[in-house]
Amino acid sequence: MRISIRYKFIIVLLSIFCIGFTLISFVTGDIIFKNNKKIIKNELLKEQRDSTFFIKQYLELNFIEDTADSFEKNSEQISLALSSKLDEKVVSYSKDGIFLFDTIYKDGNIYNSNGEKVQDNKEDLKSAKNGDASYSILKMKDKFIISFSNPIYINKKMIGIIRYTRDYTSISQSGNELLKLIKGAILAIFIIIFLFILILSNIIVIPVIKLSKASKEISKGNYDFPVEIKSRDEIGELTENFIDMKECIKEQIDTIEKDKNKLEILQKHRKIFFDNATHEMKTPLTIISGYAQIIGEKGFDDKEFFYNAIEKIKYEADKMYNMTLNLLDMSKLESNIEVEYKNINISQIVNRVCEDMTIKSNKYNISIDKKIEENIYILGSKEQIRRMIINIIDNSIKYSKVNTKIEVEMKLNNNECYITVEDEGVGIAKDKLDKIFKPFYRVNNNLREKESSGLGLSIVDNIVKSHRGKIKIESEENLGTKISVIIPVNFL
Repeated sequence: MRISIRYKFIIVLLSIFCIGFTLISFVTGDIIFKNNKKIIKNELLKEQRDSTFFIKQYLELNFIEDTADSFEKNSEQISLALSSKLDEKVVSYSKDGIFLFDTIYKDGNIYNSNGEKVQDNKEDLKSAKNGDASYSILKMKDKFIISFSNPIYINKKMIGIIRYTRDYTSISQSGNELLKLIKGAILAIFIIIFLFILILSNIIVIPVIKLSKASKEISKGNYDFPVEIKSRDEIGELTENFIDMKECIKEQIDTIEKDKNKLEILQKHRKIFFDNATHEMKTPLTIISGYAQIIGEKGFDDKEFFYNAIEKIKYEADKMYNMTLNLLDMSKLESNIEVEYKNINISQIVNRVCEDMTIKSNKYNISIDKKIEENIYILGSKEQIRRMIINIIDNSIKYSKVNTKIEVEMKLNNNECYITVEDEGVGIAKDKLDKIFKPFYRVNNNLREKESSGLGLSIVDNIVKSHRGKIKIESEENLGTKISVIIPVNFL
């Protein structure tokens, strides 16, 4: 089971607080206790000096001997006088710790406000019997009572013990209040820090959670999943890098998918292309082989047949030659071989092709009328554009009627070059228009040049696509055909 970073922050913070709070409380309590102990000890020493000095003066003023026996005999007067000075209950003991006199009670015990006897182990009295001033803490509910036992030394001789109690509740309460105040301050600081850390953890964790969710969606193929995190720190930078990575992956996946689709289409086209090419070449090869065999058998005896055979062989060889050139062009285009595109003057190319094709069109008394806008430049392949225009015009010549015209028009509009070639030929049936750009497809109503391979318009279509252009064909039977090509000036 995974634990969220937010909960880890909280758990660690609470652990640090509990440990820190316990340590600070312990150390602070210990400091306060030691400070109170120091105060009590200093007062004990002061009271020991003052009590000894007072009793010494009292004995001198009252002509009482400074002996243990005199102290025992005059313990009542001495205790009352000292109690009056200290304003505390005083109990006197002999130097051996024998009870002598109590200024309030008669038994030397200590009682609370309810008259209940307080548990007193008299550890301080035991220390005083050994000559050491000492004190004991007495437990009295909410009271903090200290019992002092001071041995009285006069002329370096212990003559007795004085024991009295003092209320240090105010000092104890002050220490407790200080401890509570420190604990309260620590708790307040912790709450502030906790809220700050909680806010900070949300600032850090929430974007991380969003990025984690986004990464899961991306792993499922959802590259359009929105990632909306606004931050000007490292989280924001991480988010920007994540979005860039996502877009990069998306582009790469799209490219792979496109390449995959292109490859599948290419494989399909190659199979069809190979099958058709094999079929188209089979016929002329069969004819050439047949005539060659007959010539080999008959020799040169039948000169008329020999010359007819030679002419037929040459005709079929030329047909195969043209077909081979077209096949090579198709192969280059469909293999996506990189072509260097340059800024070319397409107006000059179209003009020259029209002039060159006039030689062929004149054989059939077909004129080529051109209306070409000058100095139109596009980014493209000069050789491919030339090949495209030749194939379009050549196709129009093949299917045009005698004594007609072919109109070639080209103009520039909105950074696109528009080329139209319109003839007055036999036209194409509507049910065949969608097949006209397929390789090896022929309409079979050609008026001339029966050797057509059916690759011309397929090559044109591929060239137009390689230049990111569009091609459209309109035709009516016995009226003519119009081919329109639109090529962007700069498609990169």
